[in-house]
Amino acid sequence: MTISRRTFGKGLGASTFLSGALPRVFASASAQVTAEEVVRRILNKMTADNLIVNFPWKPTDGFKYGDPATPVSGIVFTFQATFDVLKKAAAAKRNLIISHERMFWDHLDDVGTMKHDKPFEVAGSLETDPIFVAKRRFCEQNRLVVWRFHDHQHMLRPEPIMTGLTARLGWQNYTVPVQGQMIPIAYAIPETPLKDVARHIAQSLRSPAVRVIGDPKLPVKRVGLGAHKLVEILKPLQTCDVVLMSEPQDCDAFPYLRDGISLGLPHPKGLIAISHERFEEWGEQDAPAWLRTLVPEVPIEFISAGDPYWVLPPGTA
Repeated sequence: MTISRRTFGKGLGASTFLSGALPRVFASASAQVTAEEVVRRILNKMTADNLIVNFPWKPTDGFKYGDPATPVSGIVFTFQATFDVLKKAAAAKRNLIISHERMFWDHLDDVGTMKHDKPFEVAGSLETDPIFVAKRRFCEQNRLVVWRFHDHQHMLRPEPIMTGLTARLGWQNYTVPVQGQMIPIAYAIPETPLKDVARHIAQSLRSPAVRVIGDPKLPVKRVGLGAHKLVEILKPLQTCDVVLMSEPQDCDAFPYLRDGISLGLPHPKGLIAISHERFEEWGEQDAPAWLRTLVPEVPIEFISAGDPYWVLPPGTA
């Protein structure tokens, strides 16, 4: 039986992660910590502190590029390993990038083989795309290693992404738990017009691309949270005055809100949409402080992926 390097790499990654779930918090220190050792320390800590549930490791997470045996000169936490982030990391001599989101745009980063396994390439694969090739070559030239930490980071308790968002909004004292929803919290805020809630969110999250549906004068006392799809915000839309969501699908959430409001039904009332980065990257901003206690040998920093959008000033359309 023959296997491609891609299949072998996946198996290596799985065995690395699962072997990391050991009762000790630290592995024995070596002269130079490797990327694999950093990951093992993270998993050991999560296991020892009962911070994570539902092993085995999910396929979204894992090494997305580079050799896990690479000695680490420094670590970068980021929301997404964009090319700009990779360039900044390389310039700062940080060669391990821990990215919350995908590196090669596909949800599982399954874009064909990561090397040159011609027999295993799929017609139309991103592997031969010039952007993919350039990004891969930059990683190879600078010996960068990218590890994705998504599903299991969301499973940490307290959940760092929503904790970071809440702190950035300054709504720590307004948080209320909810049941049966994808994001199990809402905010019970002092009554505020929808336009002012949206303005507060834009200013707090430094987002120029906030979009709002609903009456600007709508009194808002309860703000729900949702992810990216209509099905993920249906429940909070029925119990909250407005829902804050990121990276919405314009083809479902927006027309649903417009129709619901036009019908004059009690719900839905309003929606505030922001970019994925501005919704979630605050958890990555706080992550270096946590990791420094586990990996004191190398410098660790956060690099923002930034908001991908800019908007025209009012009156220029």
